[in-house]
Amino acid sequence: MATYDRRSRRRMEQRLALAHYTDPLCGHLPELERCMIRHRALQMILILYHAEELKRDVINSVAAQEKLRRALDNQSGSPAESTELLKDRQKQKRAFDTLVRDGVLTADERKRMVNLIGQRNSIAHHLDQVTADLSTDKSIRNWVSHYPNRQSHDYQALDQLRAARRLLSERMVSKHYIIELSVRPLFFNATEKALTADLKALESRIPKLLRNRRDDIRAVNDELSLEGTELTGTFGPGWPENRYGQGRLTPRGIEICYRLFDMGKSPMAVVHLMNLSLSSARWRQRLWTKAGGPRRIRRDFADIANVRVRHRCDD
Repeated sequence: MATYDRRSRRRMEQRLALAHYTDPLCGHLPELERCMIRHRALQMILILYHAEELKRDVINSVAAQEKLRRALDNQSGSPAESTELLKDRQKQKRAFDTLVRDGVLTADERKRMVNLIGQRNSIAHHLDQVTADLSTDKSIRNWVSHYPNRQSHDYQALDQLRAARRLLSERMVSKHYIIELSVRPLFFNATEKALTADLKALESRIPKLLRNRRDDIRAVNDELSLEGTELTGTFGPGWPENRYGQGRLTPRGIEICYRLFDMGKSPMAVVHLMNLSLSSARWRQRLWTKAGGPRRIRRDFADIANVRVRHRCDD
């Protein structure tokens, strides 16, 4: 019998050592993560728009310039040839080659612009990856961090795209390039103003939420230590005998939970100490208050009947 007890204790200690991450909100995203996801989503919409517009600016301006050159040189270039150029699969590469050859862009500027235009495909084809690091599930975050060729969100891409479009326009003017006038910017103008205003509001709110998160983490960490108290070892909050597997607390677990509240622990600290959800910890706190709070009659552990706790390793 003693051998069984030692083995059971060793098995329970191993289970405690491998305790998984506790999600207090049970998958519901906190306000900080929700704001960060909205911020990324707004940026991605604007990145898609400006990347596509940068590509059109390059292709259409070069096509118009080539058409003008044919007219000035009295070459017999038909409209069909111009259309064929625009429909070619390599039209973007040919357009950038022309801009570099004409001195509108340097090779490094061309490379940066091509990479920025590629952000459009990165977002469209890998939308699931660019926000996965904001998941509350630790296993997903660990998986994504080791995912091969993982696409991550670039917070600088939007500003760089806007700067690239301004640079391209200025260089084309200085090189006497034809700049195509379009009504597309007018169509998107109101949307861009609204999205930009929302981005600025989120950029003001997110740092405040981040500071609050850090303060909350420090406050909870200060409460997690039970050194020098009676709730250590086999009477520790995380001991498997305190729970019916992954379900509700046993009578022994309820008493330990109440004793944590007796010590002044917050519901969030109890969540991490006993591997509960935040709603469960708050419900237990209400029951503890109804039982008398700090003035309640404490039960002795020896008077609490043992219950059969069926662990997965016993199956």
